[in-house]
Amino acid sequence: MLNNTLLKSTLCASITLSLFAVQNSFAEEVSVGSYYGNYDVTQKSPGQQALSLRGPIMETWTLPAVPEKKLRIGISIPHVQDSYWHAVNYGLTSEAERLNVEFVVKEAGGYSYLDTQQQQLNELVELGVDGIILGSISYSGNNELVKQIDTQGIPIIEVINDIEAQSISAKSIVSFYDMGYLAGEYVANDAEKAGKNKVNVVFLPGPKNSGWADDSFTGFQSATDFFPGEMSVVAVEWGDTSAKAQGDLLASALKAHPDVDYVIGNAVAAELAPEIIAQSGQDSKVIGTYITPALYKGINNGTIAAAPADMTVDQARIAMGMMVRLLKDEKPGTDFPFRAGPLIPVLSKSNITDYSYEKLFGPKDYSVRMDNM
Repeated sequence: MLNNTLLKSTLCASITLSLFAVQNSFAEEVSVGSYYGNYDVTQKSPGQQALSLRGPIMETWTLPAVPEKKLRIGISIPHVQDSYWHAVNYGLTSEAERLNVEFVVKEAGGYSYLDTQQQQLNELVELGVDGIILGSISYSGNNELVKQIDTQGIPIIEVINDIEAQSISAKSIVSFYDMGYLAGEYVANDAEKAGKNKVNVVFLPGPKNSGWADDSFTGFQSATDFFPGEMSVVAVEWGDTSAKAQGDLLASALKAHPDVDYVIGNAVAAELAPEIIAQSGQDSKVIGTYITPALYKGINNGTIAAAPADMTVDQARIAMGMMVRLLKDEKPGTDFPFRAGPLIPVLSKSNITDYSYEKLFGPKDYSVRMDNM
């Protein structure tokens, strides 16, 4: 089977310890991989932690107590157009409510709107928030603005999407390189079990230069390097995560390549894939690079083979907790991790029942909240 010895980041620990992840959707503790020390951007590569940080350290993140001081937190995220960011919204706002923290959410409308996100970040500063939790649209495009806001005494903590910015205060993220690696490992193992010597793959990472999409594709490529046969990525289709964009990209790729064994992609593409594959007359297996409610349902009913779960709700709750601890004068990298993220399980038919819907995504009847001020 696939040789796993080369993986050197949080992935190894994630695979080994993922069964110990907390399953109670309202748990006070979360199993995480943490990094301590000083963040030095000159020692960082996209998709990887900065080499200046010490870790990963496997530990338990304990949700903080309600702060004595009333806090106002701004939240800036790419959009609330899909269930993935609904889950982020739930994790952030529910934890803010538990902590008696005031919040206001700004959403840019999509990954094409970096200018809008930057305008909204400035609006949050004008509102007088104590800190900002940022899901950055761009890996490097917000670097200068993060620095400007930090010099005004307003800390920024990154959530979900990695960011380069030297001035970022802390990060609650998992590595999308690891997520892509796990997806690639699943494909390689599945193909080897099926006795395939030659495999054709279509990959739909998501928006180019978003950071997470690029990292997931790089991680996938690293894992499939160990497939003993020939694995060809016959098409890589970059694009916004709107349903129309992803559907058009996949349909075009399958038309151009009539013998595709696996379709791997962002959750929007993976959700659309079974129907588009059927229309193309092919019999490709579908693997997501992250989990959403639609893929969770698809794994249960057999239309989706697998998807790594980045435990989105927990990432969001950790980010809010980091902000509260920072504003209580605790120091990131010393008193709590500069970077922490939940352990990553790969969900498939064999283990899907071990992970409740609510733990992964929040209540099924949840409606997005934009403020409580």
